[in-house]
Amino acid sequence: MGNWQFGIADVADITVVAIVVYFFLHLIRGTRAVQMLIGVAIVVVVYQLAREFGLFTVEWIFSHFFSAFIVILVVLFQQEIRRALMRVAVNPLSGGSGADESTIAMLVESSFALVHRGWGGLIVIERETGLRHLFDSGVEMDAPVQPDMIQALFCPDAPMHDGAVVVDGARVVAARVLLPLAQSNAVSGDYGTRHRAAVGLSEETDALVIVVSEETGAVHLVDEGQMGEALSSRALHDHLRHHLSSFHMSVPTNAATTGAD
Repeated sequence: MGNWQFGIADVADITVVAIVVYFFLHLIRGTRAVQMLIGVAIVVVVYQLAREFGLFTVEWIFSHFFSAFIVILVVLFQQEIRRALMRVAVNPLSGGSGADESTIAMLVESSFALVHRGWGGLIVIERETGLRHLFDSGVEMDAPVQPDMIQALFCPDAPMHDGAVVVDGARVVAARVLLPLAQSNAVSGDYGTRHRAAVGLSEETDALVIVVSEETGAVHLVDEGQMGEALSSRALHDHLRHHLSSFHMSVPTNAATTGAD
């Protein structure tokens, strides 16, 4: 047996592989890619069993399958790969781009102002992944995040009520923005296009999306392709503060929280 040495390069090699595997598993958690990954694992096991027990026909079929394995993986996981590439420059340890308490309060008040009006809305909160590529489908603007402004944009009689508004910090930077839709099986049939758009964008970017349902008046927060339960104003405030604040604030949780509970 040779003299095997374990050096710094080996530690770095293992660490990089572990980080990549962790990032990949975190990326596909809760998505349909998990089921596809299990299917691929079953195929590999069947292939190894066929080789072990001399099932030549089965082995021949699966060997041809594995000859195009890379192409098959790209086809199966194209959405996850695209999502990973769009996020590759985002610091995984970051707690978000940060937002002060007044901005969070304005987001909550604006969302429930739409509920009180019986209007639907999509409020996209940009974090570290840039969203300027979406602006071509809408109208760029520079306005404060305030309930009156959000209501004016989502009023059914307003020319820009369709689509989403994009918020960067304390400013509305775009309106009437069209978002990519999630796959039909990624969102329950109880939800419509507005919710599918919110899930679709959050699958590809690290943006948070507040969805206000016109039909039910429910407010949901969508993050990483997952749509949470309907939230009260207090719960929405707490969720936003958790996701957007880069540090723990000393302001009480009931401060600046308005709207219906």
